[in-house]
This record gives sequence, C-alpha cells and structure tokens, in this order.
Amino acid sequence: MELDFTPQLLIVDDCAKNLDLLKALLGELNVNLDLVQSPINDIQYIEKKEYALVILDLQLPQKDGFLLAQKIRSGKLNKLCPIIFSTASFFDATSESKGYNCGWVDFVMKPFDAKILLNKVTVFLDLYCSRKLIEAKNEKLQVALSEKELIEGHLRNLASSYRSILEAQSELIVKINSSYKIEFANKTLTNFFDYPLSGIAQDHVASVSPILLNQLKQGVEKLNGRENSIKIEGQISNPKGQIIYLEWIICKELEFGDTYYLAIGRDVTEKKQIKDSLIKKEDLSRKLQKRAQIGSFEWDSYSKLIRGSDEFLRLYEIKSSQIDNVFEEIKLKTHPDDREAIERLLLNLPKKNQKLEFEHRYTYSNGEMKYFKLEIYSEYNLECKVFNLYGLASDISKEKDMEFTFKESLSLEHDVYKEKAIFELNSKNQISYVNDYACDFLECQDLRNEKNVDFVKFFRKDEKIKVEKLLNLIGLSKGFAFELVSIETKKKTLKRIVLAAHSCIVNNENGVRGILMEIVDNKELEKESTNYKDIITGFKRQEKEFANKTKKLKEKVEKELKVNDFHRQLLLKKSELESLGKMASSMVNEINQPLAGISMIMDNLLLRLSMKKIDEEYIREKCSQVFADIDRIKKCLSQVGIYNSSQKEDVQEVINVKSLVNETINLIKKQHRRRSVEISFKTNNNDLYVRGNKYKLQKVMMDILNNAYESIDYKYTHSDGEEKSAWIKITTDLVKENIVIVVKDNGIGIDTENLNYVFEPFFTTKQSGIGSGLGLYISKGIVQRMNGQIAVQSTKNEFTEMKLVFPCEKQISAKTLKLENH
Repeated sequence: MELDFTPQLLIVDDCAKNLDLLKALLGELNVNLDLVQSPINDIQYIEKKEYALVILDLQLPQKDGFLLAQKIRSGKLNKLCPIIFSTASFFDATSESKGYNCGWVDFVMKPFDAKILLNKVTVFLDLYCSRKLIEAKNEKLQVALSEKELIEGHLRNLASSYRSILEAQSELIVKINSSYKIEFANKTLTNFFDYPLSGIAQDHVASVSPILLNQLKQGVEKLNGRENSIKIEGQISNPKGQIIYLEWIICKELEFGDTYYLAIGRDVTEKKQIKDSLIKKEDLSRKLQKRAQIGSFEWDSYSKLIRGSDEFLRLYEIKSSQIDNVFEEIKLKTHPDDREAIERLLLNLPKKNQKLEFEHRYTYSNGEMKYFKLEIYSEYNLECKVFNLYGLASDISKEKDMEFTFKESLSLEHDVYKEKAIFELNSKNQISYVNDYACDFLECQDLRNEKNVDFVKFFRKDEKIKVEKLLNLIGLSKGFAFELVSIETKKKTLKRIVLAAHSCIVNNENGVRGILMEIVDNKELEKESTNYKDIITGFKRQEKEFANKTKKLKEKVEKELKVNDFHRQLLLKKSELESLGKMASSMVNEINQPLAGISMIMDNLLLRLSMKKIDEEYIREKCSQVFADIDRIKKCLSQVGIYNSSQKEDVQEVINVKSLVNETINLIKKQHRRRSVEISFKTNNNDLYVRGNKYKLQKVMMDILNNAYESIDYKYTHSDGEEKSAWIKITTDLVKENIVIVVKDNGIGIDTENLNYVFEPFFTTKQSGIGSGLGLYISKGIVQRMNGQIAVQSTKNEFTEMKLVFPCEKQISAKTLKLENH
C-alpha cells in the first residue's frame, strides 16, 4: 500500500543562501519543499498544510526559533510535527531544555554536513509515511469491521424476515399440498377472502372459496403434465360482492418427497379493463380511418418495405398475398407521370426532419381512377444513414372532381374563354399546360406536346427580367398581378399584351396560372384585367373553403394520433407488469434455495455451540458459504432491474453487447432451469457497443428468449414422435458498421401467413391463457427508439430466427472502457 500524496517539508531560514543550499540537498527526495525566509509575513502557511518535518533556523532577526517552534506546535494541524533546529553555535544545557520544551526532536550544525542532514531528514520522512500508512489501514479496518457488523446483523434478520416479506406482499400467496390443504397463506389472501386460518395443514381451500378451489384444481391439472409453472386467469367475487379478475401463477415444489403447489395471484381487473378499452379504441380508430378514408403507413430505406394500416391497404386494394410487395403494387397501378415523381422523391429525400406533401393518381383493378394525397413526415438517422417516413394517405377524389369542375367552369376549357390564351407554369416557370388558343396565339402548334418549354423565352430580351420578377413574386407571395409587356411568337411576330397571373398548385408544387391578352388601347386593357380579377377572386374563395376543410380533417387526425400514442404508453406499462408477474415464481424459488442453505448453516452452528464442538476453521468455512449465498441473493435481486417500469426511456448509455447477452442468458436459465434446453452464445467480436437504454434492451432479449423457450416446450410436449435435442443459438457480429444480434431456436415455428402480424398489438399464436400478444409489439418500439431494426424469419416445425440490427457505437471513451472492464 502506498501513499496517494507527497509529504510536505517546511524550511524557515533568514539567509537566502542557506535556503538555496537546502533546496539543492533535499530536492532529490520525494517531498514538496516550502521555503520561508520571513516568518513574520509567511507564517500563515503553517496552518494551511500538514507538514511531515520542519527545519527551523534558531537565530531569526524578527522572531527567534523557540517562539516560532511554540507557535507551530500550538496549532491543530501540525501539533505532532517534528522540528529540527539549525544553528551555528553549540547548545548549552539551558538551551537544550528550552528546545525540548518547544517541541524540537533534533538539530543540525551550520555549515551543513550533507550526509548527516539527508540521513536525519530521511528518517523523519520514513516515520511520517509509516504513521500515515498505519492511520489509513486503521480507517479501512474500521470500515471493514462496520460492514462486517452490518452483514452479521442482516444475516441474523434475513431468515426471520423472509416470512415477513411474503406476508407484506400485495399479491395473494398460498401454498397447498396435494390434498388442497393450506400449508401457508399471507395476510393479503386472508384479508381478500375475509377468512381467518385456524392452523397449518388444517383448512381446506374449499372452506375459503369453492371458486378458488376450482381455479387452483384447473391449474394443477394442467401443471402435472408440464415441468414448468403455469399461468391461469379466472373471475371471482370478493366478500363485498365485487367481480374481480385474478391471475394465478402456479408452481410445483418437491420437499422431502412430498408435492406442494405455490400459487401467486394478483388482481388484474384494471389491466383487463385497460385491455378491453384498448381493443375498443383500436376498433374505433379503424372505423374512424375507414369513415374519413385515411390510412396510416411507414417506410424506411433500410428494409424498403411499406407497412400500412388496414384502411391504407383497403384504399390501395392491397391483398394479403401482396403484403410483401406493397411498394411495387402501388407503383404498378400509379399513373406513369406520378410514378416518376414518386421515384424522384425517394431518390432526393432531405437529410433533415421535415414534412412533405404529395398527390398522385391511382387506377383500381376495375379501371376506376382515384386521387390520393400523402402527408409524409421524414426523419433521417445520421448514425445509421437511414430514412424513415411516416405518413397519412387520404382519398381526395371528390375534392379533385370539384376542383376540375370548378376549373372547367372558370376558364381553362370554357366557351367564354376559348378566345383567351390560358397557361399554367410549374415552379421553374416551364409550361405545364396551354389551351388551343394559346398555341395559336404563340404561333406554336406543338406546344402542348413539348415538355420543359421555358415560358420566358417568348418575351423580348429587354423584358425577360421584368417577367421573371413578376412570376417569382407571384409564386412567393401567392397573390395576383398583371403587367403590360411585349411578346414575340415563334414566327417572330411582335404583340403588345397584358400578362395576368396568380399563384396555384401545379403538379404537386407551387406554380402559376394566367392569361395572355392582346390589347389595342388602354380601355381594353382595363376591361380585361377587371374581368380576370373577378374570376380569380371566385377561384380563391373556393380554394380557401377547401383549405379550411383540409385543416379541420388534419386536426382530427392529429388528435387521434395523440390518443394512439397514449395507448402505446399503456401497452408498454402493461407488458412490463406481465413480465414481472411471469418471473415472480422463479424469483421466489431462486431466493428460497440460498435462504434454506443459510438456515441449515445457522442450525448447525447453534448445535455445535450447544455441544461445544466448534472451532475457528469450521466457523470460517460456514461464514464463507453464508456470504456466497448472500451474494447469490443480491445478484438475483439486482437482475430484477430490467422489469423496473420507472426506468426512464430517455436514459442513454453505452452498452456492452457481450456482457448484456451473458447477463440475460444467466437470468433466463434461472427462470427456465427445469427445462432441458441447450443455449449457446457465440460472438465474432468482443468489442461491440450500442447506445441506448440497457434495461429496455435486456427486456427485449428476455422476451425473445422466453418466446423461444415456450415455442420449444410446446413443440416437444405436443409431439408424438421421438424427442430431439432442443437448442437456442445466439450470435453477435459486426456487419457494415451495424451490430447484428441473432436468436435462433428449433421450436414450433410460425405459420407463413402470421409472419406479417407478429409485431402487431394483441396478436399471438400461443394457446389460450398464455401471453397477451404485446411482447414483440413493445420490443419493436424499444428497438426503433434505439435507431435499430427487428425482423423475423421462421419455418413451421423447424426454426424461428429473430434478428436485431443496431448502429455500432464507435467512439467509446477511455473512462467507459475502464468501467466496462472493471
């Protein structure tokens, strides 16, 4: 053991040369030197530091060494500090006595003998360091003794407190024998049924509640054909007449050849009500989407798959056999002009979060054409370089029909405006539409068939800038304007015209719509511009009404999205509560075993003490066993943290994937220790790190492994053939800057038609009474919040493979690595 600081040495001498000499002689020692020449001005340093040694000149001009030594030894910090006087004259008996009274321990003569001085200083420094080491060891010893007393006190109370723990549990706990007589019941159960127990192994379950007896019999009968615990749910009435839903976890225990059953029940009335409410809300949400003809969807550039709601699939006529190729099916039936726009949108997605709007035409199988509007929210994950799109699709065919009717009634093809040059421009001022009169007006008959024709090229060079400013101003301010300009046709005919235009939407982007009118005098100009203003005013009024209806529909959809998010939070809490209840029985057994060992050790110690046949070696051996059992209990309780619902979702930390998988395997083996399943773990890279919430990720791994165990168990308990070896294989690897975790089992597998629904809420392939169908749904949300992906592959009666993909955390600080290794 070494000191974690450097000793301090104080030298006081009024001669600067002596100070330099002492600094040169003592500078090589492992010590910090404080050199003081004027004790009157610098004496305040003495009480700010603890010194290992003070070398004090006896003959000082302002204050002699005796007085200064008394000052040093009278303080609190350096009360025991040794003082060496330095002097040029020999001491008489009186001076020596006075020096000892002042606290000196030795002296050196001037001029200094380097060897003598170094030897004396070294001796006192060694004594100081030894004293400090002894003090540090004493402090550690005191701490160790205090911890030992705490552990011994905890050990004495542990056995007696175990029963108190069970009594204080909020769950209903009852232990019965094979004849359904009660061996133990906690206060929660007796209070619930308002039934006082008369004694151990005397009261029958039927005397407490006949309904309870039927429920426990049902569970025991199912359990006897299985090796693991079982969960059942039933309805019962309490003494107040209230209908309560109880969820029971029943475990089989063997004690000295006798069979016992431990049943742990909890009130799930509120959970069932929430589940029923969520199902109703989900049905209501589907009905609202269907009534409003709005469907939700999501897409990511990693999987390039569209996942849509039922209404989304209905809108786009997607059948169940086409569910894996939704994007290709939509592209196939989309109008060719809009199809190019969709592909251009996906190739030029913005690398920032923003909202996009898009409209396209879609042809049904019966030839009917629909107009759909997409509101898309784009998110870009910089670390994974993945785009995520979330959006709503709505049928706007009726609105489009109204718009086209209104458009036709206004100007574009109406008889009133057949002699008006009508045009539409896109955001780049390129011609998107012209009527026949405009083609004649510009003396360019092929204008309708040509693409990307620049509208400004028809104007004279000196007026092109003015026209561009006019068109850009209209697009930015979304208003109406007109200008008197000259236009040059394709055949070089020069015409004096009025250019009148206003902003509009052209091909899903901001554009311009307008009229070209040739003028002869100012009166004609004034008349035509007034007529066009009236047309634009009516058109804008209709556009404003349509915008208000769209805004109200959007607000309604956003409100429903918030309600759905609240439901998702409830589902998350429900899943965590289910996981905690599922593990309760294994936790009880895991803690019960070391407690039984501790109890037996204590009985042996007391027996030997009464017989006076005990020695120190035996006590040490038994204490080491007790400490090992205590460590086992601590480790078991620490692992319950993954089910702690108070873990905040915004907690982000660097997670060692290998350590997390090993911890999860240890925990799952304890929970399913009675099942003969070979579980293996292989990693091709030990230094794999991800960023996220460790407890949530461990819960995902636990849910996946629980599903694997249950799948294997169901396969081999319902198989008529010869049982084969059951296994679960876990692998981790680094693939293209992504960490891939694969969990594969040879269980019952999943039907092909169910693979697309395993991540949906309340969807389950398990038999009735086992699972709620929320585990994988919640796991998917946790993985996505960590910027990861989750996928499943399975073949019926062969295997199931779950794959987790996370971006690799590259930058790991030295401090983090040190903590991980520790």
